[in-house]
Amino acid sequence: MVESWHEETAHASYCFEAADLPTKNVVVYSDRAEVKRVVKVSLSKGTSEIILKNVSAVIERQSVRVDGHGVLIQEVQYQEMPIDTEQENEKIRALEREKVNMENERFAIEDEMCSLRKRIEVLDGVASQIATGPPSTSSLPNEPLPLSTRRHTVIGSTASQFSHSAPSVGFLVNEETISNLAKFLSYYSETVSNMKTSLRSRQRDLDQQSEKIEALERKIDQLRCGYEYDSVRRNITIVVEMEAPAAVELFVSYQVYCASWKPAYDIRAVTTAGGEQENKIKLCYYGLVEQNTGDDWNDTDMVLSTASPSVGGCAPQLATLSASIQRPSKNQRQRQPSARRKPLYEASEEDMGFGSYDCNEMADAAALHRFTTAQISRSSEDNSVSTPSVENLVSTCFSVPRAVNIPSNGAEHKVLIMMVDLACSYTHDCVPPRCASAFLSAVITNTTPFPLPPGDAAVYLNNGFVTKTHLRAVPPGEEFRCSLGTDPSIKIDYKTPTISQEQVGFMSKSTLITHEQMISLRNAKATQAVQLTVKEQIPKSTDEKIKVCIVSPDVRAKHGEAKLNKDHNLEWTFVLAPGQQRDLLVKYTIEHPASEAVSFKQLA
Repeated sequence: MVESWHEETAHASYCFEAADLPTKNVVVYSDRAEVKRVVKVSLSKGTSEIILKNVSAVIERQSVRVDGHGVLIQEVQYQEMPIDTEQENEKIRALEREKVNMENERFAIEDEMCSLRKRIEVLDGVASQIATGPPSTSSLPNEPLPLSTRRHTVIGSTASQFSHSAPSVGFLVNEETISNLAKFLSYYSETVSNMKTSLRSRQRDLDQQSEKIEALERKIDQLRCGYEYDSVRRNITIVVEMEAPAAVELFVSYQVYCASWKPAYDIRAVTTAGGEQENKIKLCYYGLVEQNTGDDWNDTDMVLSTASPSVGGCAPQLATLSASIQRPSKNQRQRQPSARRKPLYEASEEDMGFGSYDCNEMADAAALHRFTTAQISRSSEDNSVSTPSVENLVSTCFSVPRAVNIPSNGAEHKVLIMMVDLACSYTHDCVPPRCASAFLSAVITNTTPFPLPPGDAAVYLNNGFVTKTHLRAVPPGEEFRCSLGTDPSIKIDYKTPTISQEQVGFMSKSTLITHEQMISLRNAKATQAVQLTVKEQIPKSTDEKIKVCIVSPDVRAKHGEAKLNKDHNLEWTFVLAPGQQRDLLVKYTIEHPASEAVSFKQLA
């Protein structure tokens, strides 16, 4: 951590660049952050002025706080001053001159690379000419060769007398030719290899030079845009008084916008070699921090808070909360007559889908509950004041266990908050009509003393990625469910259904359809029992002419395993022992007029 110490005479000004000051800690909220920076300075006796120059452009001006020991703080001011355009333009011109020099260096590298390529092309051309041989004799003048040349010719004019179609090749083979060829090949191999190595090296230099020029261009553009959209400099001036010369340490805190964090989780479950699950899971709690405040946070302690930050030194004003009788809206007045005219038991029979036996008491209770819920829902939509949930009232701070570096680039940075083991139990859910697999879920209890804020979670089973999910807010002691994928140790056999049809009735003929379905389930685990929930679809009658009767299982039993859920589907919940197999019989009848047909449609 860099320490800045200045020694001046009394009544002097001590100037610091705010971005260069060490960052002691940062508290990050959902929409801003509170930054605490350290100012270390040697002060003389008397009054002195400490100036923090060029603080962040997104500072909350009312949030500046200064704390120190051994010094009397007399005044703290936040100031905004116009930028000296001539001085800033000179900075831009200096950067542009630097850019021109860097571009000239890039051009020199490109020229050198072009020269190397040409030299390689020339040598490649000479090597290609040697490889293809000299021109054919048809293009050469028909003159007799010297005697010495004819003596060493391997393929000469004599051969051309026997083969007029093939061109003659006049390549002289002697010791001098072979020596010259070997020297050229050695020179060609070494020279071309060195030139290609130099070419690759210069290409890397060219890429690096281009990156430097691009970075310089971005810097120039940022300066120009900054002067155009933000024409002021922000300083914090602190006036202090010392009774004696001493080195002091001041802590300057202020809030900045363009910073936020959100939670993220890893949920990791582990099974043994036999497929048994442990009764705990590991929860890795992360914070995804991003900031674009203009200042980097280097080697700083960090706290992630779910609270709302306070600004100013006074308590907020509390307005009056009025309570009045709600007047029904126009839509409510239109709905009320129809709701009064229609008996509750009629609506409930249609919803439950039963016509073959009497269940008026259960139907009336369900309809009354549904009617009350609908009224409350409509009232809540029309209310102008909403009641905050308990989850939103709980504020928690999470301290990051190590120092972090968060640059001002707007990117998400993942910091580990904690790793904790949570108690859990496992359940299995299966929907045989849709998928012949059992899905493992963990019912996890938040055994920590603090709430878990809502956030995205990555789920892992035995270090293998399963899925991504969203975790709702979980207060301490509450449970939440997490899906862990399919469990192959639960075997499901969804057999082909048996459907029969017959005519019943004397005066009015009706068609009676009997649907019979067998579901076989087996727990292949050797030592662990599983809790299994099975769901099967039952048709829901939406017409009084259609009557649906469930024959098996008996859903009217008070303590039976099977029941009808809110979606009008059969649902069993039971424990399957290790190695146990169980068969579930589903049988129901559908009765409708013989002269009419029944259509089935999936409801969302």
